[in-house]
Amino acid sequence: ITTAEFEDRLKALKEVVPDYDITDKGARKMVLDELVRQQLLVEDAQSSGVSKNKDIDAAVEEFRRSLIVREIAKKLTENIQVTDDEAKALYEEKKDQLVEPAEWRIREIMVNDEAKGKELLIQILNGGDFAEIAKQHSVSASKEKGGDLGFIDQVPFPQMANVLLPLEVGGVSGVFKGPDEKFYIVKVEEKKGGKPLEYETIKEDLKRSKLILKQQDIILKHIDELKQKIKVQINENLL
Repeated sequence: ITTAEFEDRLKALKEVVPDYDITDKGARKMVLDELVRQQLLVEDAQSSGVSKNKDIDAAVEEFRRSLIVREIAKKLTENIQVTDDEAKALYEEKKDQLVEPAEWRIREIMVNDEAKGKELLIQILNGGDFAEIAKQHSVSASKEKGGDLGFIDQVPFPQMANVLLPLEVGGVSGVFKGPDEKFYIVKVEEKKGGKPLEYETIKEDLKRSKLILKQQDIILKHIDELKQKIKVQINENLL
């Protein structure tokens, strides 16, 4: 084990664990001991023939290919930068999607059949108290709380999302079927979030996203150029 190999391992360890004191003699000794243990096992594997296992050869080759691809991608994209104007343009393009996570406080009524659900919905639309009707008739675990599920940021199942998302505060859904063969009515008690994110608060995230997009475009363009130079032949009968 050379000094250079030892120092490279310390440097790599420091990058992963910045607080690790690689100047401490005890810490350095621990790293060296680990390298020695690894090398002993490698020597044993080579002498016993284990290192010639085809799975090991395949894994080494795959790792080598990954390193080569990573290095060429790094070389192609090392000078790519993103300007504030590009970040702002991305913000304007995606503004409708760049919103705070929405949360809803909802109540539910769950019944065993659609007819019962429609009967209860009529009562609610005629001024009946949703919470009281849930306590009396719902078969869900939330009935004791008047169907109150508290604030949720993820809708429990897709069918509920379809009716919940368009509702305003105070709105009541129609009767709809859930994945458990039960029938539901939901009411939105409160809603928070869902507001557009300010550009300055996500500017750096936008720059990173734009950088990734530009890097991908450069790499894909390079691959297209390679396809013009290097003939690729695929036997689709073997797919």
